[in-house]
Amino acid sequence: IGEWRGQAAEISAGELDALKLTDYIIATYVRPGAAESVELYVAYYSSQRKGASIHSPKACLPGGGWVIDEFGQVPVKGAGASDNQGDSLTVNRSLISLGEKRMLVYYWFQGRGRIITNEYLAKWFIFWDSLTRNRTDGALVRVITVVPDSSQVEAADQRLQEFILRAAPRLSYSIPGGSPV
Repeated sequence: IGEWRGQAAEISAGELDALKLTDYIIATYVRPGAAESVELYVAYYSSQRKGASIHSPKACLPGGGWVIDEFGQVPVKGAGASDNQGDSLTVNRSLISLGEKRMLVYYWFQGRGRIITNEYLAKWFIFWDSLTRNRTDGALVRVITVVPDSSQVEAADQRLQEFILRAAPRLSYSIPGGSPV
């Protein structure tokens, strides 16, 4: 993805059984000469229903022992859906910690022509689109990077935003969309 080079990984069979997703990618990307990496995870569901739907990081990360130290939304300028370079992609931003380890997480829900940051609104549109379009497909897109110490949060934000700027067009092409409502 641009100058970023990725190494794909796999999710364990047990995790795949629990997630019940249709397809996924999990890969770690680095730039030449850079010390820090970015992990991309996209979980795609061709049909979401009880027991087989997107698991929000807002719920899953604390379940894994992570503490959410900060949570909000940020715009990623130039990564919006249109060809207008000024358009932004709004994403959830969460600074998390587990003991001494800190990470910065950006994520959003994408599918059926929408990019959404609110978990409840995403569920509403699954319901609505099941009635009006006979579709419940969608994806969770999550990018994570390590924050070596608290003085490097701004650098971590910049790293994730630069990666998303390059990755967003490919994701929009790869995740089935359809026309926005």
